[in-house]
Amino acid sequence: MDFLLILLTIFGIILLIALIILCIRLNYTISRVNLLLDDVNDKMKTVNQVFSVVSKVTTGISMVNDKIVETIVGLITNIASKRKKKVEEEEEF
Repeated sequence: MDFLLILLTIFGIILLIALIILCIRLNYTISRVNLLLDDVNDKMKTVNQVFSVVSKVTTGISMVNDKIVETIVGLITNIASKRKKKVEEEEEF
């Protein structure tokens, strides 16, 4: 009976030491993961700023493109309406 009690005590001490070592390693791993996540968050902020700039540039280019198309369509409409008026005037005579 005494042998079994001594054996259980030794296994309990070994288990306690193993759990302490695992907790220390877990704490170290969590610290490293925290640093990694902070680094990823910083990089994501930088990437978001880049995408914001790209979005603003794209919006500006789109607005310029729309103005150019609108001007060209207006010119074509003016030319077509002048021709139509000219044809109507010729028909009147």
